Amino acid sequence: MDRLRIYEDDNFFIEKEESEIPWLKIFTKEPYKELGDIPKELRLQLFEIFDIIEDEMKKHYNPTKINMASFANMLPRVHLHVMARFENDSYFPNPMWGEKQRDAVLDLPDEEEFYKRVVEALKQISPD
Repeated sequence: MDRLRIYEDDNFFIEKEESEIPWLKIFTKEPYKELGDIPKELRLQLFEIFDIIEDEMKKHYNPTKINMASFANMLPRVHLHVMARFENDSYFPNPMWGEKQRDAVLDLPDEEEFYKRVVEALKQISPD
């Protein structure tokens, strides 16, 4: 299944990860292997994008916690996972890749509205 791409500019794109929780992944278009391989200016933009997504997730979903991960073992290129976590999600307090704790059905606000908010905020910083 193709992943839903919610945003793209000259240097980055953002995809939705299919999950019960709000979960976005930020990719650099250039397939850098390590964060330290990214030119400093792009690294600063990457973390500015992360800050915007985190802020919008907190405002829109009011999660228990925001998780950020960058393993890149299976897909050896820089990408950041940004996840809104809830005390009653299926894996909490474990990571989403961990042992499932319960079967959860979350009642969350509209994700399309969240994507619109993220895209609008990102347009304010985009060099395009």
